[in-house]
Amino acid sequence: MTMRIEEPNPFGATSREAIAQFEARWGVLLPIEYKQFLLSSNGGWPTPNVFEVPGWHGQGSVLDAFYGIHDGRKTERLDRALEVYDERIPPDLIPIADDAGGNVVCIGWKGKRRGKIYFWDHEDELDENGLFVTDYRNVYLVAKSLQEFLDSLMTHEEADKRDQAKGK
Repeated sequence: MTMRIEEPNPFGATSREAIAQFEARWGVLLPIEYKQFLLSSNGGWPTPNVFEVPGWHGQGSVLDAFYGIHDGRKTERLDRALEVYDERIPPDLIPIADDAGGNVVCIGWKGKRRGKIYFWDHEDELDENGLFVTDYRNVYLVAKSLQEFLDSLMTHEEADKRDQAKGK
């Protein structure tokens, strides 16, 4: 099954200019593949939406929504996500979506992580002293590219069949 956004551009389309302004505002350079995704859907709710998280104790998760560059609902704005997760996630990652449990899916925007997709677990974001950790102890590689991640999304039924085949 191919991933689709249930309602593309739910808060209006974005533009190359709006993306460039976002990059300038945050001092980042978004991967081209992600820019194309924003231009085509600018956030929204994906179907299917279940994904595996290799190495994570939860094994997998369910995407809630992708963030976009718009002035619509605050919880689905990319700007708001960067404000909320600033100094909580590693600095070379940008949150691009959230899951049903308060975790985020991120994309690497520079260096060796550029373009790769990661899962950030909020349950393990604090160290033993109650300080935020940004050292990847709560970050899991999910896919080598955005397209690989989108292609890996499953329905709940597909995930159940996969788990049964694995004997889980």
